[in-house]
Amino acid sequence: MHCIKELEISVHIKLDTMNEYLHSDNTKVIPTDTIKNSIEALAKIRGINTIEQFGLDICDHFLTSFCHVVYCNAFIQEVPWQRLEKDGTPHVHAFLYSSEGVRFCEVEQSVDGAPIVFSGIKDLKIMKTTQSGFQNFYKDKYTTLPERRDRILSVEMLIKWCYGVCPEGLDYDCIWRTAHESALDAFAGPPETGHYSPSYQKTVNCVQEYILEKIPQVEEVEVICSNIHYSLTPLEKLGLCNDKEVARLLETLDSCCQLEDSLRKE
Repeated sequence: MHCIKELEISVHIKLDTMNEYLHSDNTKVIPTDTIKNSIEALAKIRGINTIEQFGLDICDHFLTSFCHVVYCNAFIQEVPWQRLEKDGTPHVHAFLYSSEGVRFCEVEQSVDGAPIVFSGIKDLKIMKTTQSGFQNFYKDKYTTLPERRDRILSVEMLIKWCYGVCPEGLDYDCIWRTAHESALDAFAGPPETGHYSPSYQKTVNCVQEYILEKIPQVEEVEVICSNIHYSLTPLEKLGLCNDKEVARLLETLDSCCQLEDSLRKE
C-alpha cells in the first residue's frame, strides 16, 4: 500500500558573516541548489514521520553540517491528501484532496539554542447557519450595520500554536488532530444543539481556550480569523418571501474584516 506526503518547504539560514553582501565574497554562501538537494536527501535518509520532526531534522542538518550557519528556520506545509475509500475499503494508491484545512509547521533554531516548534492549521473554512448574532456594539453617525440576533457565521481561520518543551517522541500527529477537533467543537458546539456565538471575537477566544485546555504541551495559541459575510437575498422585490432560505455572499470591502488574537497559557 502506497503512502504519500507532499510538502511545500521554505528554508531560511543565517551565516556568521555578511561578506557576500558587503564584499562580494561568496565563499561561505550555500547555494539554493544545495539546500534543495539536502532536503530531498534527508527525506530519503531519515524519512518523514511528521512535518514537525522533519523540520527539526532540517534545522539539525544545516546547523551541524555547516560550521558557519548560526540560524535555521524551516516552514513546512503539507498538501492535504487523504486516501480514497470504497465501501470502507482503503484504496492502495489513490488519494483525494481534502478541504479540512492545511497543516503547517515552523521550526527555528540557533546554533547555541534549543529548537522552537510551531504547528498550525490554515485555510480552515467553517460555517454555521444559525446560533450566531452581533448586538449591543458601539454605534456612531457612521454606523449602518443593523443588530442581528440570528445570522450565518462563516469564517476562514489560521490557527498557530507554540509548544513549550518538545520532548523527543512527542506525538505531533495526535496533537494536530486534537487541535483540529477542538477548533471545530469550539466553533460549532454540541451536534444536537450547537451553542450561541455573540461575536467573532468570542468564537476566536473559545477556539484558543479549547486548544489550551485539551493539549497541555501547547503554550500559546494565535488565531487569525477572516470574516466571510452572507446576507439574506431580498426576494421581496420579486414578490417572494425569504424565510431565511436564500442568502448571498457579500463580496464587498466589509467582508474583508480580519481578526487576529493570541492567548497564552498562564
